[in-house]
Amino acid sequence: MRSTTPRPTIKTLSEMTGFSIATISKALGNSPVVTDATRKAIIEAAEKVGYQASLRGRSLRTGKSYQIAVLMPLSVAKSHEWNGVEHAEILAGIVEGLEGSPYRIAVHLVRDTEDSLEVVRSIVEGHQADGLIFSGILSDDPRIAFLAAHGFPFVTLGRSHTAAPHAFVDLDSDWAAHAATRRLLDGGHRRIALVNPAPELAYSRDRVNGYSRALAEVGLTPDPAMIIGGDLTTRHGKEAVLALRALPDPATGFVCVNESTALGVLSGLHGLGVDVGHKASVIAYDDINASAYFWPPLTTFLYPLETLSRVLANFMLRLLQGEDPASLTHFVQPEMIIRQPDHLIS
Repeated sequence: MRSTTPRPTIKTLSEMTGFSIATISKALGNSPVVTDATRKAIIEAAEKVGYQASLRGRSLRTGKSYQIAVLMPLSVAKSHEWNGVEHAEILAGIVEGLEGSPYRIAVHLVRDTEDSLEVVRSIVEGHQADGLIFSGILSDDPRIAFLAAHGFPFVTLGRSHTAAPHAFVDLDSDWAAHAATRRLLDGGHRRIALVNPAPELAYSRDRVNGYSRALAEVGLTPDPAMIIGGDLTTRHGKEAVLALRALPDPATGFVCVNESTALGVLSGLHGLGVDVGHKASVIAYDDINASAYFWPPLTTFLYPLETLSRVLANFMLRLLQGEDPASLTHFVQPEMIIRQPDHLIS
């Protein structure tokens, strides 16, 4: 038998809370003119009676889609090794950050930069979303240029080197690469390799800068053969270490772009019979706790991805409320988690 209980409305919430219908509407729309305490009281009342705003009706009234588009590489969707772990954390953080707002995410799979730009054009020109969040930022990123030219709200995980000021959340990859390289130098290593992402990525350039600066501080000139860029896979790490150990003066220290490549480096060193912890040292990045279980456990950098993703969502909501993109920047220095001495033992 169908329930005859009337569905709760904004008027119901007004009667429950004592706030005006206009105030409740603004609170549910995440308007900045409503105080946090008022918004919290209204949302709690809405949850108590099971009130759900009609996004379709709201969309018709406002012309908004109430969708936040998030770009995700297709390789992740195909479970390309464990790279999907990071993107799952990104999505979880964004969803959590949007809680209490009328916005929901719409995931768009992209194959490469060219395909990604076409998807961005489609989203903007087709009014498929009110804002856009994406990562994998290039030093000179055509997606950022397109979005800025069209005045479309966007936030990036990472920052471009050439774009005008824009909203972003980023880690200090320059500092991390410098700190890792310096640690290996202090441990006696002089042939230190940088197992890096693809060179066109903005943070790849930042890592090369930090690595090179650390070498210069002890009077060493970077050897181009010691820097190998590629994808973020375990395979890339293993192929890199095999090439680096085959050099006439092989690498003994390895600064890896993430835990996946670090696992590949460990696998390659083991296959070559190199004793990690004595004849070689490996430092990872993007700590997702797996490196604590590698043998030997690796020194790595804590990358609080889900926390940073909540900031991405917060920045997006603030952009949609009219804040200046140039004021919405969050730059974090990752924490080094030391798990081994990282000394070269002759």
